[in-house]
Amino acid sequence: MKCEICGEKEAVYKCRLCGRAVCSDDYDHEKNLCSICSEALCEICGRQLSISYCKICGRIGCEDCLIQVTPVEYVCRDCALKLGLTAGRYRFKLT
Repeated sequence: MKCEICGEKEAVYKCRLCGRAVCSDDYDHEKNLCSICSEALCEICGRQLSISYCKICGRIGCEDCLIQVTPVEYVCRDCALKLGLTAGRYRFKLT
């Protein structure tokens, strides 16, 4: 079976998140992820794939680590706490 990313080399690993069969060049051995999932992994918790980025610090984050403040903008929980953003100002809960 060929690598599902490069399509050239033999696939020898399977990504633990997406299940892609990938070659050693397209596999992050430290994270046990394919290169695509490794690049898209939440920079805050490191457990899930990111959905967007924090408009304050710029880190990419997952659904659990980001708070939606407008239909297209997110703030990470860390920045929200540091800046003292409260649920009264935005529609979210800091739990």
